[in-house]
Amino acid sequence: MSHCTPVQPMQAKEAYRLWAPEYDTTPNPLLSLEQRYLEPLISGAAGCDVVDLGCGTGRWLTKLAEIGVRSATGVDVSKEMLEQAANKLTASTQLILGDCLLTPLQPISSDWIQASLLLSYVDDIQGFACEAARIARPGALVLISDVHPTTRAYGWKRTFSFANQAIEIETHPYQISDLHIAMDRVGFKPTLFLELPFGKPERAIYLNAGRPDLFERVEGLPVLFVAGYRRWD
Repeated sequence: MSHCTPVQPMQAKEAYRLWAPEYDTTPNPLLSLEQRYLEPLISGAAGCDVVDLGCGTGRWLTKLAEIGVRSATGVDVSKEMLEQAANKLTASTQLILGDCLLTPLQPISSDWIQASLLLSYVDDIQGFACEAARIARPGALVLISDVHPTTRAYGWKRTFSFANQAIEIETHPYQISDLHIAMDRVGFKPTLFLELPFGKPERAIYLNAGRPDLFERVEGLPVLFVAGYRRWD
């Protein structure tokens, strides 16, 4: 993630078309932080029918396959990100090009629904919650991680570099309370909520990039959240 002054705003679908070939190779402190906390949690998906909404290049689908899920499906709006995912996943993983608010998945078909760094691009949080509820079985878990909404107050934007230009990815602001309310309305109850600051591994990424000042500006402040919700009915 670059924190330089954005030069060109771009919708997420177009931005990820450009970023896809380099997405997995660019050191990213947010991905590092997310992986440190989410990786121990996903062991709970063993034996489940799993859906990864906004699966991107299949980072989490790869990890989920390693723990022995019953089935794995990834949905993403970016054809180019899915092409990257297909290069690393087995044929048993289903990849679907589509909107996470309106998937072709069967109702009541999933035990574990994951959404990683997706919600900032969703313009209808309640619509996301409704789609999760539509495909969730009783007892299903929804595990969500995203850039913390408070990072807007730090002046953060979702950006990356392409052809020596900084690209700002368009996002939609929301509050944590918006997510809690939306999930509660469709029958999900919170089971987990973490507000996470960067740690030593992320500091090293900034140091290697020659930008320790960017780490110091947010040291100790929440930059990512992880939320879990379970449907009991």
